[in-house]
Amino acid sequence: MTGIGVVCPLGPTVDDLWQGLLGGRSGIVPLTRFDPGRFRSRCAGQIDDAVVTFPPGPFQFEIKRMSAFVRYALFAADRALEDSAFPPAADGDRNAEEARPSCPPGGAVFLGVAMGGLPSIEAGVLKQEQQGVRKTSPFLIPSLIPNMAASAIALRHGIEEEQMTIAGACASGAQALGQAMRAIRSGARTWALAGGVEAVTTPITYSGFEAMKALSRRDDPASTPRPFDRERDGMVVGEAAAVFVLEDRAHAEARGAVVHGELTGFATNGGCDGITAISPRHVARCMTGALADAAVSPDAIDCVFAHASGMVQGDAAELEALRSVTAEARRKPIVTSIKGHTGHTFAASGPMNLVGALMALRHQTVPPTLKLENPDPAFADMDIAREAHATEVRRCLVNASGFGGINAGLVVSRA
Repeated sequence: MTGIGVVCPLGPTVDDLWQGLLGGRSGIVPLTRFDPGRFRSRCAGQIDDAVVTFPPGPFQFEIKRMSAFVRYALFAADRALEDSAFPPAADGDRNAEEARPSCPPGGAVFLGVAMGGLPSIEAGVLKQEQQGVRKTSPFLIPSLIPNMAASAIALRHGIEEEQMTIAGACASGAQALGQAMRAIRSGARTWALAGGVEAVTTPITYSGFEAMKALSRRDDPASTPRPFDRERDGMVVGEAAAVFVLEDRAHAEARGAVVHGELTGFATNGGCDGITAISPRHVARCMTGALADAAVSPDAIDCVFAHASGMVQGDAAELEALRSVTAEARRKPIVTSIKGHTGHTFAASGPMNLVGALMALRHQTVPPTLKLENPDPAFADMDIAREAHATEVRRCLVNASGFGGINAGLVVSRA
């Protein structure tokens, strides 16, 4: 991994995210995207749209009219390419159409998106019903289809090879990264842009999750969500995009790229006892599969960036799975969750955890689990970070789980 781009409730840069995690800064704020008065959950991890800007370039007119998830993904991809100092194509490989630059051949885009342009769907339906069908925007359909984020990245940067959108609920982004790794490992691709994005802070999201009793009812943004806390009462909706440049090792070395870390293991599976439940047995299988793919034992994992979103059953199921995976390990990994800082960013949650893991590897520090004040006694045997913890970090395990029994695990190592 040679490039990282992010935009999230803590800011538009990797440093904003990392300093927020270390400093215990929360990006959870009172909800302002719409009037939340009729809902019990009134907080969100919102992105400041003022920071999501683009220089003049191809498709500028269309991009301004896209759903937020498209703009956020494109912004993060731009930052990832800048961070990697990724070279443009040679003159002979440039896309002549509109004289726009293109990336070198051999690349691809893999992006995880769970709910896509849900705000555009809701707004489009309301406008049609209130003002008539002739008021429907011609940009409505392009704005809401889930593939448009990956497509916008490919179109803007002249990537004319493979682009793939993965919709695996909250595991989508982690799955996209794993598929990119597999494509490069197999030799099918030399490099890829991969990650996840979500922006669904809209009334229908809140009404749907409230009907499931999945959202925190706390009014104070400073007190919610509370991963692993015995008083946790649900998740908080968050917005984010995190995109990475992945390269074949020889390709990165040949151009003298700075390597942030190495993605060494990936596994994804399915299985649950209910369509929205997290199954400890199947999550454990996924973790074990990721470790096997990386050819390491549980002893080799120093830190786990947990999926934990503050859900009562979900947090418990994940730690039960981790307990079984590390039962015979001589040393237990430190566990942390970043969702107290950002909220649950759905398809972006795995990639957001991966950003945290890469920074932990760089700075040899595990960030704290924010708002964990009263640890659940059921987790007393687990080493859950409550403060920033300076320690040797060689490898991290990143977890992600989603509705429908989808799980994904990534192992990332120091370069």
